[in-house]
Amino acid sequence: MSIAVSAVVRPSRLLLLLSGSMSLVVFSIGALIAANLLGELDLLWRLILGIVCMTLASWASLSTIQSRKTHHIDISGHGQIRLAEYEGSAALSAPAVIGDGIVVSVVSLAADSTLWPGLLVLRLQTDDQRIIVLPVLPDSVEAGGFRPLALACRWIAAHNHPTTQTHDAEKSPDD
Repeated sequence: MSIAVSAVVRPSRLLLLLSGSMSLVVFSIGALIAANLLGELDLLWRLILGIVCMTLASWASLSTIQSRKTHHIDISGHGQIRLAEYEGSAALSAPAVIGDGIVVSVVSLAADSTLWPGLLVLRLQTDDQRIIVLPVLPDSVEAGGFRPLALACRWIAAHNHPTTQTHDAEKSPDD
């Protein structure tokens, strides 16, 4: 069985909508606290807590928008992963020429990656031990591209990080 897969992973609109909604809720809670419509606090603590909530919500929104990048992931037949990182969320159908703000790395799938049927959170480790977290939702890849990518990642996880088992050959005769 060949697990060779190639996919362009664009920033998920659903993930952007969910994180934006969460930031809006936290910002609204901060505004309600600052306006003394939520809770019973002194003026100073009310303003501090409200401003902190609104600042964190704004920072989270901006960092989410700024960190949106398009990735091209290639998984070879024997499980090697090559990752190309593009600036912005440009629509790419094939890998572009290396050099125009494109970083290509050979990475390995970390054991703590999340591989669920509707969500992949790929923690990819580069040779210099840097971790790249790549969230992949079904709307991040082309139609029909999510399942092959998920199967290839599961295959790699099963072969790179097998569960520890006690083999009969390792047992001593006294056991």
